[in-house]
Amino acid sequence: MDHQEAFALLDRIYAAANAYLDVHGRHAHHIPATITPEQLRALADRGLAPNTFRTFTHDEAVTRLRALAATVDERTAADAFVAGLGSAPPRWRGPLPAVALAGAMPAHPYPAGRRTCDVCFVDATVTVDTTGSWRLREHDSPLPGDVCAYVLVLEDVTQPVPVPGPHDVWTLHEILDVLRALPPATRPGQAAQALRARDLLPGGRRLGAYTSLLEDLAFLGILQTPSHPGMLTRFTTARQRDERPSVRVEVSAPLSFWTAGHGITEPLVDRLFGHLDRPTAPPRPPAAPPRRPAARTVRAAPLPPELRGEPRGGDVYAIGCREDAWVLCYCHQVEERSGRPYGLVEFLDGVFPRLPTADDIDGRRFQPRYDGPWRQWTSHLDKTPRVRRLARDVPRPGADRPPAGGVAYDNAKNLGHYARSCFPELQT
Repeated sequence: MDHQEAFALLDRIYAAANAYLDVHGRHAHHIPATITPEQLRALADRGLAPNTFRTFTHDEAVTRLRALAATVDERTAADAFVAGLGSAPPRWRGPLPAVALAGAMPAHPYPAGRRTCDVCFVDATVTVDTTGSWRLREHDSPLPGDVCAYVLVLEDVTQPVPVPGPHDVWTLHEILDVLRALPPATRPGQAAQALRARDLLPGGRRLGAYTSLLEDLAFLGILQTPSHPGMLTRFTTARQRDERPSVRVEVSAPLSFWTAGHGITEPLVDRLFGHLDRPTAPPRPPAAPPRRPAARTVRAAPLPPELRGEPRGGDVYAIGCREDAWVLCYCHQVEERSGRPYGLVEFLDGVFPRLPTADDIDGRRFQPRYDGPWRQWTSHLDKTPRVRRLARDVPRPGADRPPAGGVAYDNAKNLGHYARSCFPELQT
């Protein structure tokens, strides 16, 4: 199994629909039955077995980070950071902020009697899914200041460490030039949009990729303010970095307080990247990596004419909850709300490993939620992927309990999520 195949397989396993809390309170992921034992063995052979948990104590994590960072040269980490802008996976942006944090953060014990440490935001113990963390790092660098993630980043540093190619260096200088040219009042979100408009990072135009890059630059201190410096300027505690100018700001400090008027910390740019001269002309970009196989999907056959049309009472739908789990949903009646039809739906009992058919409807009863009967007024029943009408004019099944009260309104795309509260089989 090559890298791309492993990545695609983990995308299927770590889909949001598969997430659950195991008996130990850990964030685990259901492994679809559609994934074969041979595929799981191939992942394990690469050290990527799903749901592989590792527990750090606070003091172990802090000590381990400082020890690992001492073995990584700052310039080597800076070169890897620039390579991570294009020719290398984004995870190679992680070593530089990890080294910066380890070099600035003082050694400190866990504060007795506290829920978490204000210095680093590491709890007394932290459990991490190491395979899930690896998958996230392949998409992006870790959240700034995440001590345990940085430990895994530095443990994952293998030789040879990537060095930036000409296009990577050109991309770095283009990013810095865009930031230098922004109007003084520009906020971080607008800066990310300006970078995205230039399409400087590989992998499409995902705004989050540019926001993550700005967070890394701010964490280092390239984007900072006098009262909210980055790690290579002065250490600030995790509690201080958690400050934000308003509750509407998601990114942490320093970036949350930065505007383009604060500029770029040019001495720090020279320190980290001054040895990387800008190419005189835009170089040819590196060859695109092999396209990852798409997640497992099977295109459903078109609905027969008799099953098409607007929703109505007596319809029965199949709801895809996971790659290997479907349930049935009965529509009691339809009412219009704000010009849109809403069906009053309720789950029927039974969980199916594949798309059910009309033959699976007979003899079903309504499936309650853990606290009693459940119904919902639901829009987009006829326009939502993995929500498929199976039959029309089905008689209402017998009910063991009175109808639910306080019925909510929502979209059909969330039915798979609500099914987890009604079917214990979907909770593991």
